[in-house]
Amino acid sequence: MMLSWQILTAISVLGLSISIILQRILLHGDKINPYAYAAIFQAMVGALLLAVAILVGFRLPNIETLLVPVAISSVAYGLGHIMYAKTLQKVEASAFSVYFATHAIWMMLFGVTLFGEVLTWWQGAGAIFIFAGVVLLVKRPSKLLSDKGALYGLATGVLFGTAITAWAYVGRYTDTLSWAAISFLLPVIVVLLARPKTLKTIPAILKKRTLMSKLLVLAAFYGIGSLAMLYAYNQGALSVISPLRQTGIIVTTILALMFISAERHNIQRKIAAALICFAGVVLLLVS
Repeated sequence: MMLSWQILTAISVLGLSISIILQRILLHGDKINPYAYAAIFQAMVGALLLAVAILVGFRLPNIETLLVPVAISSVAYGLGHIMYAKTLQKVEASAFSVYFATHAIWMMLFGVTLFGEVLTWWQGAGAIFIFAGVVLLVKRPSKLLSDKGALYGLATGVLFGTAITAWAYVGRYTDTLSWAAISFLLPVIVVLLARPKTLKTIPAILKKRTLMSKLLVLAAFYGIGSLAMLYAYNQGALSVISPLRQTGIIVTTILALMFISAERHNIQRKIAAALICFAGVVLLLVS
């Protein structure tokens, strides 16, 4: 029985929000090398998605005509996941979701500059709202550019905005599920090329059974969330699902406050930042 797009969207939001919480706990508590983490995590999610793609029917039609956006997506995702890990080592999960939401601004700008889309006043207001949410989270807004966690978070937004734009373009012209699997596996090569000595640290991590079991659970939640998102987009209207998925900003903040005791401070500021950021992203998507 096929699930409705409403249920799939809810699964996507919950799965990806839980994955952020688990990543924060894992990266902050176990002090994993961010390069090794990015390589192993992406390989595990890619393997899970590839297994599903093979069962359904793996195929990549027209992929030979899409090599440039495939390369852009792979490089941006590879570097993006490294920065993603570095950010979660520096900032709390409740703040990360707000920083990560800045990727929507870059996607909007790419749409305007590369695909000839029209920028509206509502979208401009949405961008201001998102950055207002970011500034609200920084302890000293005047020193935003010297806050390493904030800079990592903003860099993650740029890289994921680039990656998702290229990924979506490729997904228009080939099989979405098969491409989703490959789009997680190719960046592993990028990570290893960016830091070759990462290969020496991976075996030690693979031997840690407790850590690997945590990574497997994390990969499962991320993979389920990603798959649910893909199928939701296939069944429902993009203009409806996209803003609904942004509730993940609020869900992540609430889950972080519920399950990570160390994050239970400045609660009003965090919730306000999440709500302001959510409003900004919705303005970008529905206008």
